[in-house]
This record gives sequence, structure tokens and C-alpha cells, in this order.
Amino acid sequence: MGLDFSTLVYLPTQDMFGRTVTFVPYKSQPSGPAYGARGIFDTKPIDLVGEDGQVYSDQVTILDIREREFAVLPLQGDHVIIGPDADVPPPSVPGEYEIIDTDTNGGGETTLTLRLIAAAP
Repeated sequence: MGLDFSTLVYLPTQDMFGRTVTFVPYKSQPSGPAYGARGIFDTKPIDLVGEDGQVYSDQVTILDIREREFAVLPLQGDHVIIGPDADVPPPSVPGEYEIIDTDTNGGGETTLTLRLIAAAP
């Protein structure tokens, strides 16, 4: 019998670290309204090494969501609005993001890779 990671791991993690966000379902539900949900927002560094050995440093911004909390999972092209939060330090920037990639881990969690469209004022 396998472990239910969604309930045993991702539910308590979302309860502890998840924050309220708003999804605008342009692709997943084109005629549907924006809706509230939650996710774990993070920005982490990435380094790419070119053929010439030069290192290009950047960052990737993600939002982890628990799949059971969605009737229809967000898709690439949907937007996410993430409001300001005093507990979120830079480089994580509140604002409106476009989902540019989705990756499920096969255990009940999907990571949304985000691209900032407009920073919150």
C-alpha cells in the first residue's frame, strides 16, 4: 500500500506555507471567472554554464499547488495574481504572473513556473 503524499505531506505543508492567490483561467477555463486558491510561492536561483564556460545566473519563480484543491488544474497561459506579504522577502515579487510551465510530481503536487507580467504597486 502506497503513502498518500497529498494528505500526509502536501496538505500540512500548504497549511503552513501556502498563501492566498488569485487564478485567472485564460486557458484552463476560458469562460470561467477568476478564483481564489493557495500555493507556496518561491523564487530560487539557477545557473547555466555555456559552452565557453561562461556562467549565466538567473532566477526561476514557482508556485507549488496541491492538485486535490482544484477542480480543473491551471494550465500554461493562465495568470496568477500574488498579493504583497510582509513575510515574503525579495527576490520574490508580488504581482501578476503568467504560468509558463506546469510539472506534476506524480504524487499530488504540481509546480507552476511563473513569469512576472506586472509587479504589484
